[in-house]
Amino acid sequence: MAQNTHNTRFQTVKWGDSTAQIETVNSNGVECLRLEDVQRHFHTVIVKAFLIDNVQKAFIHDETGKNSEPLRIVAHLDKTVEVVGSIGAPENDIRSGIEELKVKVTRIDTNTQEILRQIANVMRQMYELHEFTTPRYFFILPAKHSDMMLIDTVQNWFQTHYKLYFLCECSHDPKEMHVAPHEGYSIKKGRDFVVKYAPYLRTTLQIVQVLLSAGGLVIPQLGSAAMAINNVVPAQFKNPKYYEDMKQQLQMVDDLLNKVDNQRDRAGASVISKQKSKGTPLQGAELREIQTYLELVDDKRSLGNLYRIVTDDGYVRWVCLQHYDEISFNNEMSKYINEFEAMGGKFDQKTKEAFISQVNITSKNVEMMCKALGKGFNIVKLICRECSIDEGDLEKLLDIIINRSSIRCLNMGSVRVRNFFGITKYTCQEMVAEFNNQSLKVRFSNTYYDGNTLMFTRFLLQNKIHKNLDLSAADFLWHESDLRQCMESNAVATRLVLEYTNNVSILNVIFNLKTNALQQLKLTHSLYVPSTLSYFCEMLKKTKTLVELDLMDYTGFDDEDFINTLLEILKGHKSIKYLNIHITNVQPSNQKEVDLIKSLQNDELISRLCISSSVISSEFTEALLHAGAKHDTFTYLEFYSCQVEDDDKAKLQSLYENGRLHQLSFYEEPRWYVLLDETNGLVNKGKRSSISTGNGSSNFVQLVTLLLREDLE
Repeated sequence: MAQNTHNTRFQTVKWGDSTAQIETVNSNGVECLRLEDVQRHFHTVIVKAFLIDNVQKAFIHDETGKNSEPLRIVAHLDKTVEVVGSIGAPENDIRSGIEELKVKVTRIDTNTQEILRQIANVMRQMYELHEFTTPRYFFILPAKHSDMMLIDTVQNWFQTHYKLYFLCECSHDPKEMHVAPHEGYSIKKGRDFVVKYAPYLRTTLQIVQVLLSAGGLVIPQLGSAAMAINNVVPAQFKNPKYYEDMKQQLQMVDDLLNKVDNQRDRAGASVISKQKSKGTPLQGAELREIQTYLELVDDKRSLGNLYRIVTDDGYVRWVCLQHYDEISFNNEMSKYINEFEAMGGKFDQKTKEAFISQVNITSKNVEMMCKALGKGFNIVKLICRECSIDEGDLEKLLDIIINRSSIRCLNMGSVRVRNFFGITKYTCQEMVAEFNNQSLKVRFSNTYYDGNTLMFTRFLLQNKIHKNLDLSAADFLWHESDLRQCMESNAVATRLVLEYTNNVSILNVIFNLKTNALQQLKLTHSLYVPSTLSYFCEMLKKTKTLVELDLMDYTGFDDEDFINTLLEILKGHKSIKYLNIHITNVQPSNQKEVDLIKSLQNDELISRLCISSSVISSEFTEALLHAGAKHDTFTYLEFYSCQVEDDDKAKLQSLYENGRLHQLSFYEEPRWYVLLDETNGLVNKGKRSSISTGNGSSNFVQLVTLLLREDLE
C-alpha cells in the first residue's frame, strides 16, 4: 500500500477564471496532485480530468493500465493545471445537470458565459485530436416541418426524415460559427444514428441554440467573408421567418434525445454510459463512421463543402472556402514560403499550389516541410517533378501529407527514391493522388510502371485515416498480382470505388484478399462483359464482409439474367444489406419488372434505385409504394426517360412529401445528360425536376469532356 507523506508544496490549479493553490502529496517517492483534493476546493464542479499546456494528463496507473487509487497525476509545480469538468451537484446528479444546462441555454441569462466556456472546453479537446478526417460539428433537423403533437410514439420519432448539417469551424467562439454551405444530408438508418450519436448531439445542439439566440446561423459580423458566406449557405438559414420554426424543430430534436435517454434509463444503463450524455467529444473512429449514415448522393465525399486546414498552432479545423484564406494565413506563412523557395520550390499564394522540380530533397528539406505542414503551411496541391528523395525521408513526408496536412492533391512525376546507400531503388513515373475527407483517390494515367506500384504500396502503408479507396482497374491490367500486393498492404480501407472492372482477374483480386475488410464496393464503367458478370455473381455468393454494393453506373444494366441472378443471390445474403443499382428497359410484365416487383415486395434490400428508358406500370408503382412505406432502407428513387402516369407520379410524390423517400426525381433525359447538367450547376439535386431535351451532339461532346475530366481527377 502506498505510504503518503505530506510536504508543504503547492500546485497551481485553474477552473474558468478561478485559480487556487492545492497542496500536493508524496506517493511512493512521486509528488502528486490528487483529484479528490481539487474536487473539494471546486465543490460546485464535477472534475473529470486535468490539462497541462492543453494536453490531457493521464492518471497514474499500473502496468496493466488500471488507474491507481486515489486518482492522481504527477505534479508539475512550474505549470498551471487546468481543470476539465462541468457545473453540477457534488453527488454527480447527471440528469439534473443536463436540465439545468438546457434551461440556462434557453434563457440566455447571466450564466451564458459559463455555458459558452463549457462548450469551448469541449471544442478545445476536439481540436487536440489532429488526425480527424471528418468535420466535427454537426446537428440534425427534421427535413420538413413536423408537428410534435402529431408524433405520438418513439417509433414515429425515429421514422421522421432527418437531415444533418455541418458547421464551419471558422472561430473558437461558438457564437461566430455558421452553417456549412451545403443543403444538408439525409440520414439513413435514422434510429441507429440517433441512438449512437445522441450524447454528442447534445453539445452541438447547444451550439446551434446559442447561434440562433445570437442572431441566426449566419452572423453579420464575420468580417470580409460575410457577404460571400450569405451567398452560399442554404436559403432557409438566411430567412428570419425560419428562425422561430427552426427553434421548434430544435426543440423536437431535444425531445427526441430525451426519449433516447429515457429508453436507456429503462434498459438499466450504467452510470458510466449515462455520463456520456454530458456531451463528451467523440473519438476519431466514431466521427469517421458518420459518413456511413449519410445519403451521399453526389458521391464526392465532400462533407458540407468544407476544407481541412491546419492552423499555426497545429490544430485541424474544417472551414468553408470563404474562410479558408482568412484562417490559413498566419504570421509564420511568409517564413514557410521563404524556406520552401530556398530549397528550390515555388509557391503560388493565390492558388495555394506548390511546385518542386529537379531538386535533390534532403533530410533537412523534409524536416522543414514536415514542420511547416504540421504548423499551418496550407498547400492545396503539391507537384513534384524530376526530384530525388531518400526512402526514409519519403516515409516521413508521406505520413504528414496523407494524414496530417491540408494537401488535397499530390502530383508526382519522375520521382526517384534512393536506398540507404544513395542508389536509386525505384522511380515513380506518373501518379496523381487526391485526398478528400476520408477518400484517397489514386490514378496512374493508365500507364503501368513498377515504380508507380511501389510508390502506391508506400501510400497504403502510410495511410492511417482514409477509409475510402478510389482506383482504376485500367492502371493494373496484366499486373493484377501487384494490385493484390498493394491492397493487402492496406489495413484501413473499408470502402473501394473501382472503375473499368471488366475482367475476371481484377475481380478475383478484390474478392480474395487475405485481409479483406471491405464493407462497401462501388463499381463504375464496369461489368460490361458477360463472362465478367457471371464471375462477379459467383464471387458475391462467397463474400462475408461486404455490407453495401453500389452499381449506380452512368448507363443502366439491361441484362435480364444478370438482374435475376443478382437479386436472387442478395436475397437473404448474410452480409450484404444494401443495394444501389441503375436498371434500364423495364417494361410491363417483362422479366426485369417481375424480378424487381418481387424484390421490392419481399426483400428489404434495394436502397437506391434508378430506372431508365422504361415504361412504369401501375403494378410496378404499387411495389415501389410498398417498399417506400414498409422498408426503411429504400430511400432513393429516380426515373430517367421513363413513361410514368400522372396518378402514379402523385402517389410516389406522397412518399417523398411524408419523408419516407429522401429523394424522388423524374427526368425526361437520359441519366448521363442529367449528371452532365448537374456538373455544370444546372440542376439542384435532391428536388424533383424535369429536364427538357437539349442538343444531342453538343451534350455528347460535353459528356466525353466530363468523363475525361473525371478520369484525370
